[in-house]
Amino acid sequence: MDTAVTLPRKKDWINIAFLSLTPIIGVLGTLAYALTFGVRWWEPVLFLVFYALVGLSVTAGYHRLFAHKGYEAHPLIQGFFLFFGAMAFQNGVLQWASDHRVHHRYVDKDWDPYSIKRGGLFAHIFWLFYKRPPHETFDNAPDLKKNPLVMLQYRAANYIGIVAGLGIPTLIGWAFGRPLGGLLWGGFLRVVVIHHTTFFVNSLAHLYGSRPYSEETSARDNWLLAFVTNGEGYHNFHHRFPSDFRNGIRWYDWDPTKWLIRTLAAMRLADGLRRTDRATIEKTRLELAMRHAEGRFAHLTADARELVRTRLDAAARFLERAAANRRRFLERAAASRRRAHSVKRSRLAERACLARARKERRAALALLSTTTEPA
Repeated sequence: MDTAVTLPRKKDWINIAFLSLTPIIGVLGTLAYALTFGVRWWEPVLFLVFYALVGLSVTAGYHRLFAHKGYEAHPLIQGFFLFFGAMAFQNGVLQWASDHRVHHRYVDKDWDPYSIKRGGLFAHIFWLFYKRPPHETFDNAPDLKKNPLVMLQYRAANYIGIVAGLGIPTLIGWAFGRPLGGLLWGGFLRVVVIHHTTFFVNSLAHLYGSRPYSEETSARDNWLLAFVTNGEGYHNFHHRFPSDFRNGIRWYDWDPTKWLIRTLAAMRLADGLRRTDRATIEKTRLELAMRHAEGRFAHLTADARELVRTRLDAAARFLERAAANRRRFLERAAASRRRAHSVKRSRLAERACLARARKERRAALALLSTTTEPA
């Protein structure tokens, strides 16, 4: 084994102190201040506003834009995400995105910087208690190294975090006559909450939830986690289709990050949104269902096995038709906008085939849950 994996790493006492003291100041300090001096209406509002600005800059900016290139953004939007993202105290985006790309490449393996195989607490926070390798070159992020805004933020991230991330809430608090209240609510408490909700994706989203798209990694979909992570809880889908700008793909999936990106696109401040087509997604789920079926056939009656095979084969055929209709849709859309009726017809046919394929897959899975003769 490579010595880079086996050599002990030195403790990073600055990180240990910061990550240990900020919860004490942010949670206990804010609680003590509130019990002593009360809570003014603007203090929780300040917390929520900065939570949204900084949190979405991490999810829409650091993660889906810079780490995965799920879309392209106007330089003004990039600058906004880089400025407010630095206030999260999660390092500059060059380092953050580089670590994240390593995580996706080596997920659950030794080289995964926050592998869940080393334990939930390690994946959550302990991995940050160790010094980083010296003289990092970030070779897996050449695109980011060419971005002057990214490199500027790389050099200034800590200063932005301290001066702006803590200074601006303090100034707002001073304007209301309570500078300490602003610092605690909009500064330290917000830092702690964003830290640990981000860390939840590295830990809880690899421990609890479902795996409807892939069982090759520990990543899981957890709809409850999505509510506190701006939509990052649909982690199994994300690991299977990492370049998709969405994490929650259904219209009702809680994914404010997805909605923000779509809003930016509508305002022409973002473009090139990358999305996995429905047929590919459904095919992935069908392949997983087929693997489940193979493992459970022994528990089914002969007639039930035949019904499951029939349903799965029908789902596969409808997926092939959906793919064919999608190809026709794309060809006609590219050929001429005047053929709008033909394009719409191909699109509707694709959706109908996908719906039928989904229905057949679900029927097959329902049959797998029974061991009795079918009626």
